[in-house]
Amino acid sequence: MLIIDNSSTDPWFNIAAEEYLFRNFEAEIFMVYINARSVIIGKHQNPLEEVNARCLRENNIPLIRRISGGGTVYHDEGNMNYTLIRNTEDGKQVNFSEYTKPLVSFLKKEGVDAYKGEKNEIRTGNMKISGNAEHVFKNRVLHHGTLLFSADLGLMSRCLAQAQADISSRAVKSNPGSVANLDGYMENINSVDELKAGFLEYISGLYPDNEYYKLNERDIKQIQALKINKFMTWEWNYAWGPDYTFSKTFRIGEEEANVKLEVSKGIIRACKFSGPGSWEKVETLLPGTRHFYDDIAILLNANMPVSDSDLIYNFIM
Repeated sequence: MLIIDNSSTDPWFNIAAEEYLFRNFEAEIFMVYINARSVIIGKHQNPLEEVNARCLRENNIPLIRRISGGGTVYHDEGNMNYTLIRNTEDGKQVNFSEYTKPLVSFLKKEGVDAYKGEKNEIRTGNMKISGNAEHVFKNRVLHHGTLLFSADLGLMSRCLAQAQADISSRAVKSNPGSVANLDGYMENINSVDELKAGFLEYISGLYPDNEYYKLNERDIKQIQALKINKFMTWEWNYAWGPDYTFSKTFRIGEEEANVKLEVSKGIIRACKFSGPGSWEKVETLLPGTRHFYDDIAILLNANMPVSDSDLIYNFIM
């Protein structure tokens, strides 16, 4: 097994590194890393159903779609991420019980009464401390997860506040619940860096036939290309996924308004609007536009009597 202590905190790079290692290596791999503030959504999710778009935009927090399924998670420098890539027999790739065992046993060693929950999360007591997801390609499985140590739970809660609008789609929905940090609850670990180092040492003991691997220049170049060409694109992060219908009732001045949008591949295909007569032309303005704050803001500011950003946000959340 190759063991990688990934020092990058670039969330786009680290998510891209997982796919690169998964698809281009034959060896089994274990990697740990810490991301800067970011929100990571599951492959089959609609971001507008999962996050507070205004909070992300105003706090300059990127949204990144990963290649595995499951729900949305918040990352920051108080959260450790781990990746386990194994070679398996066909039909036996997905096995959350097996692949969460190393984390659970490590936490128990450190004095945390941890266990796997019903949604493949790791809990202590009734609080979630880790989310996990998997992705299968041929005979390889990528299992990865988070571990909360000293994350900003207040900002996490604001980022993951779900949509105020009515959004109808076949996208996978997250299962929000109570979460907790482990800071102060581990016997020998007092920082997220110590957590990362301790888990690496524990995994090295579990898999004695291991080799520490450092990403080389060729690896980094290819990961950077994948980062730029896929994981930083609007097409992957926002447009990928099932069609959806967006409906929101709000006020424009003293009048009630309602907008209904039909969206496919991130593009508004149809718009129905009721409300002030001066706004009725949005029905013809919006179709063909990306269902994305920046695009809608440009369009409305150029054509409508927009008084503040609240009006614009009503068209996306």
